Amino acid sequence: MKKSLLIWFFIWLVIAILVSAFGYSDALGGVGIAALISLLFLVKMMTDNWSGEVVEIKKEDVFTPDDDGGDTETIEFAYIKLSNGKTKKMRNMGYIVGEKLEKRKGEANIRTIK
Repeated sequence: MKKSLLIWFFIWLVIAILVSAFGYSDALGGVGIAALISLLFLVKMMTDNWSGEVVEIKKEDVFTPDDDGGDTETIEFAYIKLSNGKTKKMRNMGYIVGEKLEKRKGEANIRTIK
């Protein structure tokens, strides 16, 4: 987790330096807010801890709005029955039904358990 925080800090420091170097120092407040939001996502991702089994794979139509009105895209989702009894829905990254998955605290990747 420390390594991820150091990388996060270095990236946002470089962005802040570049923004200042190009004469946009009035935008540093926005850079700070963006950095805090990204820090919240990083902490959430790194502290998440769960394990479960893929119980269903479904394709669903998802509407994504844009300036031209939007578009509908078919996305494949994996439904994971967690060890605490809840069901988690996430975009399928090549998982198959019956596969056991684990997300460990402090890691960004989801492991496949054999």
